[in-house]
Amino acid sequence: WIIDVIKPDVTKDQDLDGDGMCNYIAGIESKYTDHPPTRGDWTMMCAGNYQLQFLSLDEVTTTLRLTTTTTKAPTTVTTTVTSINSTGVSNAPMSLTLSGACVYKRALNGLTYDLAGTTA
Repeated sequence: WIIDVIKPDVTKDQDLDGDGMCNYIAGIESKYTDHPPTRGDWTMMCAGNYQLQFLSLDEVTTTLRLTTTTTKAPTTVTTTVTSINSTGVSNAPMSLTLSGACVYKRALNGLTYDLAGTTA
C-alpha cells in the first residue's frame, strides 16, 4: 500500500504515479487487498531518511441526519432539506484520516485520504 499525493494509474504495474521515481508519503506491505491496514509500521521518508513510523488510519464516517426547516409565507408553507449525510457501507473504507506521522511530516496528521484505486 502506498500513500501519495498523486492519484495512481491503475492500468500500470509499476511507477503508478508516473513520477519516474520511488517517492511517496508512506508505504507498507500487507496481506490486505481491499483496504490498507488501519494500524501498523509504515515506511515513511522523514528528514531525508526512510524510517518505520507507526501510523493509524481511521475510517471517516458520518451519520444519517435529516434536518427540515419550515418557513411560513403569507399563503404557502415550504419545507427544505438542509442536510443529509450518510455512511457508505463497504468492506473497503473510501476515506481514511491519518495520524502518527513523524515530526517532519506532522502536517499530514488529521488529513483525510480517499481511496483512489487498486491494482492487481
